[in-house]
Amino acid sequence: MSLSTLLLAATLALTGADVRLPGLDVTLHEQPGDPKRVTAYTTAGSAYLRTRGGFAGQRSYNDLAVSPGGGFVAAIPRKFAKGYDRIAITNRATGRTTKIRTVKAPMVAGTPYWSPDGRKVVLTVSKGDDGGGGWRSIGFVVVDVAAKRARLVKVRGAYPDALFQWSPDGRRVVSDYWDGVRFYVPDGRVAWTLWRTGGLVGGESAFSPDGRRMATWCPKRYKAALCTWNPYNGKLDKKVKVPAVASYGWWDREHLIAVGRHGKGYLSVVVDLKGRAVRPLADISRTAWRDYDLYLSYTRN
Repeated sequence: MSLSTLLLAATLALTGADVRLPGLDVTLHEQPGDPKRVTAYTTAGSAYLRTRGGFAGQRSYNDLAVSPGGGFVAAIPRKFAKGYDRIAITNRATGRTTKIRTVKAPMVAGTPYWSPDGRKVVLTVSKGDDGGGGWRSIGFVVVDVAAKRARLVKVRGAYPDALFQWSPDGRRVVSDYWDGVRFYVPDGRVAWTLWRTGGLVGGESAFSPDGRRMATWCPKRYKAALCTWNPYNGKLDKKVKVPAVASYGWWDREHLIAVGRHGKGYLSVVVDLKGRAVRPLADISRTAWRDYDLYLSYTRN
């Protein structure tokens, strides 16, 4: 069953504005009162930031992440400076950008995630495999925005493909850990591990706004695409049977953002925890999704 069948889009009259992404066959469907909206997007080799006039290309940066509420932007410069990777923090009210050293080559630090209070950023640190097997995660960097300081934390036994993000209370750092999810205290020690949950979904956060649910890609035994869990004891909450190929995390505490095939292209939609699509968010062409490797960054208002 496709998202087209689930959506029943013809019954939904959108009252907001449609926004076309420059250079791509992608249309955002936005409405007044939306809890989140697309604040940035990336394609293969390019990054775009939403401004008052639309979306502007960011030639000097790779990854972009806007803080909750939209006050700051975290971005990763394309080039090292004197052998160091950096993060650029821009205050959108003043326009001032501060660049902070993070790690020294051959390590790299990227994929910024903001803490829920917008005071810190966590980056995933990777290093090339000495055997030529590609990059692997070795830890994380915690950036204190106000102090303009970054601290490297190497994690012993980190999952090679880990991407680190914040727990709902901002007190711990979380990543995939083989077939489950592992929580760390900020110095890299293990707080707890949830086994056999599947890997975390993408988006601004894998945790619901109230912090009571964690979303993952379901283990195969559940025969559903997405699962939600209690993040503290690992108890299964919901199995969300939706034909999703990607997820941008939570829309609100009762809905997720999922991407699935739609006609010849793809559709980003809001789905409830029973797998019902209730609202279209973006029409995405096949070319934009497959050839340009589109990623939409939704940020909570």
